[in-house]
Amino acid sequence: MLLFALLACVPTTLKEVPEDSAEKSWPPPPSAYDCSAGAPPERWLSRDPACATDRSCPDTLVSAHRGAGGQLGVIAPEDTVQAVWAAIAYGLDFVETDPRPTADGHLVNLHDTSLDRTTNGSGEAEAMTLAEIQSFAVDSSLYPGDYSCTVVPTLEQILEAARGRVHVLVDANKTDRVDLLVEAIVSTDTLEWAIFDTSSVEKIDQALSIEPSLHTMIRVGNVEDLNSQLAHFADHPPVIVEVDNSSIELNSATLAAGHRPLTDVFVQDAQAAGSGNLEVYGEVLDEGVRIPQTDRPDLLLPYLWDR
Repeated sequence: MLLFALLACVPTTLKEVPEDSAEKSWPPPPSAYDCSAGAPPERWLSRDPACATDRSCPDTLVSAHRGAGGQLGVIAPEDTVQAVWAAIAYGLDFVETDPRPTADGHLVNLHDTSLDRTTNGSGEAEAMTLAEIQSFAVDSSLYPGDYSCTVVPTLEQILEAARGRVHVLVDANKTDRVDLLVEAIVSTDTLEWAIFDTSSVEKIDQALSIEPSLHTMIRVGNVEDLNSQLAHFADHPPVIVEVDNSSIELNSATLAAGHRPLTDVFVQDAQAAGSGNLEVYGEVLDEGVRIPQTDRPDLLLPYLWDR
């Protein structure tokens, strides 16, 4: 019932639409990114993609959680190729992924340890083969559109869908197989489109020892942690800093160090969806956040355009 209530809050008109997209409808229809689309869509917004990995880029960028929305999302099934296509259709800058290992040494994009919540199957992903996992249908019953082709994708499938269109935050917290993560990025020719993202300094060290040119994102909880990690990675600075406890102090320190703070805005997503008041996003942005990560890009983007 919550999801249907949130659907009612999706805006259908904007006070101001980016100039280069004035001819396009908002929001993009499901046919632009669901199975009927047949191929990745054109980006709804044009932006220099180099901005995503340029620490000096002053723009406010947007990251889509689990593709084009996590558990609060209303656009497409989370962590799927179609969710990546949706992020492209909406003109987002990043998609966050959740790769975890299968029993036969693949990485599938699945947030939970089990398939129970998001598919018509059940069981732990790490105990199943890739073929077994992809034999189950993704639950798309709450999303408008055609998702008959949708399965739990591999990390490689996510990266291939994103390449040249949207940058991918590859969350490395759900597996110790750093070698497989790096291998997927290299084999899909997405070194310029993937960002190795984790709270583990050791995993970043391991990944860089395999591929020194990887883009990385660190996660910090306080100023001391920020200073320590930036010193540790001084020879290969991260392109993004995720601030786990967003505050003016931590965001200001991150900006002063020449980096861009990213933080989750899921609380604000819920507030905006429930009240219709998009101004709640302003509170976070006014604290210095440069990259909000959202479950509701359909709400956040209109606020940014009108800000």
